[in-house]
Amino acid sequence: MVKAKKETKYIGLPVDSGSFATFYILKNRKTIAFKAFSSKKRAIEAYDMQKLLAEHTMAPKVYGNVRKIDYIGFDGKKNKSGWGYITEIARTINDDDFNTYDFEDDRRGLVECMYIELGLDFGDCHSQNVGYVKRGKENVMVCIDTGAESFSGEYAY
Repeated sequence: MVKAKKETKYIGLPVDSGSFATFYILKNRKTIAFKAFSSKKRAIEAYDMQKLLAEHTMAPKVYGNVRKIDYIGFDGKKNKSGWGYITEIARTINDDDFNTYDFEDDRRGLVECMYIELGLDFGDCHSQNVGYVKRGKENVMVCIDTGAESFSGEYAY
């Protein structure tokens, strides 16, 4: 007897890659996405940190557990992602919006809150590692790069 290949619940489309993660939009979803990492260990570390920060409104919400999903590659073929997790989508800042926001006050506030409330040094807090989520009627700045590199000082700018 041949076992049927298990299908994942989500189908992703890769849209952006950072130094340590690939971001996938999910078909038929507007508010959640998938972040995949180079290893299961990195995915678990980022997931645990994001979950902790999300409990304090300092990161987007996370859903489910660390897993892999199917995605459609640029060649149109179905593939399996690296290890990652489902995350709430944060609105990021592009260069056109950069001067519109009171970015520096929000950035400083996020860094201070992480340090005071959790003892974390978000040393890699720059415009590419933060975004905004809605909490009630407010736009709240959150950390979107929750990998160890953002807190170790190793890659801080």
